Amino acid sequence: MKSKRSSAWVGIVDDDESVRMGLSSVLRSAGWHVIVYPSGDRLLGDSRRSKLRLLVADIQMPGMDGFALLEAIALWKRPVPIIFITAYATPEVCKRAETHGAAGLLAKPVSDVQLLTMIEEILEA
Repeated sequence: MKSKRSSAWVGIVDDDESVRMGLSSVLRSAGWHVIVYPSGDRLLGDSRRSKLRLLVADIQMPGMDGFALLEAIALWKRPVPIIFITAYATPEVCKRAETHGAAGLLAKPVSDVQLLTMIEEILEA
């Protein structure tokens, strides 16, 4: 029997390549399959998106921000949970993320342990 971890795909959406590559490396080393995207538009246009079980997405991105991405994903036949990451974790942003249905929010720089724990909790639920 395969574990959930070995079969689950996690998407990372961030306009900063170093963040995408760093998070991707952490998640892959923990055993997750990962697909990275430089923008929400690229994710929405990717045929592989149906594999995803969870997203880690920046809020502040040019074009489609994280909240617009969250709204778009809510319309999917099978929406996936989103963990937001942001350098601007103000009380207002945290409240907005909670109100709009984000699965979690972490401040940048992201703690690897916190991120892995949050992903584990969400996907094991």
